[in-house]
Amino acid sequence: MRGTIMRDGGTWRVDGRAMSGWVLIGLVVLAFSLSGCRGGDEAKTVRSMVAVQPGSGDGVAGPNRAPVVEQVLIRPNRPAPGSPVRARARVVDPDGDPTQVEYEWQTASGRVLGKGQAFDTSGLEAGRHLQVVVTATDGQTKSMPVVHEFELAKPAVSISLVAIDTSEGTRPGSPLVAVVEIADDVSDRLEPRLEWKVNGEVVGTGEKLDTARFSPGDIVILRAHLELAGRRTRPVSSSPVVLTRGEAPEILSKPVAGIEGGLFRYRIRARSPEPDAELTYALVRGPEGMDVDPKTGLVEWRPGSDQRGRFEVEVSATDQWGTGIAQSFTIVADAPASSPARPR
Repeated sequence: MRGTIMRDGGTWRVDGRAMSGWVLIGLVVLAFSLSGCRGGDEAKTVRSMVAVQPGSGDGVAGPNRAPVVEQVLIRPNRPAPGSPVRARARVVDPDGDPTQVEYEWQTASGRVLGKGQAFDTSGLEAGRHLQVVVTATDGQTKSMPVVHEFELAKPAVSISLVAIDTSEGTRPGSPLVAVVEIADDVSDRLEPRLEWKVNGEVVGTGEKLDTARFSPGDIVILRAHLELAGRRTRPVSSSPVVLTRGEAPEILSKPVAGIEGGLFRYRIRARSPEPDAELTYALVRGPEGMDVDPKTGLVEWRPGSDQRGRFEVEVSATDQWGTGIAQSFTIVADAPASSPARPR
């Protein structure tokens, strides 16, 4: 749309035609709209009249900002003297720059004790107040220092040793004694709770364990724990003790008698060097019909009419813990008259 716009006194004329002001404004708006819809270089030459102010937008460089140390943690939370303590900081850089963190360990008065992320507290006493000062840098600007204060705690009350005293032997029947040590200054006011286990089962809770009812090969373990302010500490176990066999019994008697009146009789006489040993007698091998009393050791045999010749016999004496001894001899029953037994 093209035309000539002019003013004649108080009247606007377009190509010589009189127009009111409102009609003229509408024509102007329509002309601009049509020109905006047209492509080509003419449309591209329309430029914005809004001035762009420099700011923090993309591609606009600003001043470097310092990193920020947001949090400092130490592990363990309550370190004890003699143990290492390690610090860890959480750092944020507003500009996204890579950062380096510096750690400095100080006394409460500011005297520097060491640098680095880890610090060894050996040589310091419990109750000492320390601090770690943390700063971060992006290579250009340093952060504000952040101070984390802490106190060296007393070592936790704990059991340092659990053992079994076997000075009286490890054979069944020998008493075992508990040995427990507590790592703390107030250990004399603490009583450990004891638990004796034999082959995995709890059999006692006292300071001593009577092993008379157990057998060689049984495994004994002592466990101990403390109870502090209603809390139970982690149990500590001793090294296992395996009950051993004692000395074997000794058979003192000899079968000198033969078959008399058609009957063979022989009483085994034995003794054990172990205190409280209880011996049991048994027939290991022998002719049919022979019998051994397990308590008295009396051996009896009445040969049958078809039992003639030499018969090998073996008897034994065994204590309640399985340690025993055997005795062998020969009986001759090949004639109507009884033959004496011959020891072997």
